[in-house]
Amino acid sequence: MSKKWNVKIDERMYDIELKGRKLLVNGEVMKLGPYRKKTGLTHEEYEVPIGSKKALLVIRNLSAPVLAIDNRDCATGEEYVPVKMPGWSYVFVVLHCLNFFNGAIGALLAIIGIALTTSISCNRKMNVVLRVLLNVAIVIISVIVVFGIAFLIAGI
Repeated sequence: MSKKWNVKIDERMYDIELKGRKLLVNGEVMKLGPYRKKTGLTHEEYEVPIGSKKALLVIRNLSAPVLAIDNRDCATGEEYVPVKMPGWSYVFVVLHCLNFFNGAIGALLAIIGIALTTSISCNRKMNVVLRVLLNVAIVIISVIVVFGIAFLIAGI
């Protein structure tokens, strides 16, 4: 995973690059561990000093990392909205967790379903109705796959 940003702070340009768990600021390596602010189900947040400011680096599951300074996304210039999983999405997470009772294939589908659910549910650029419908579709598809494989194995 590699991502680059060019930001201007106090009339000075900074070339910032994320490589794995290291952040390069103008070529100088910064290990992220000491700057960890928060770890969530869907993301990790780091508060790193860049020049005279503190930047928020957010590394999300199944999504591109975000660097925000002064509550602005450095890549787009738009206002940064923190990642927050809506309450209704936990219903889908619980439904996917039930798949753990369906053996190894069910567990694999549960892990994939939980990852997709958290990613889709936190995407505020999508309409809420579309996010809910996509989560319903993912649950239905995982149930169909589990029962389909069970019927194939049983020979029905």
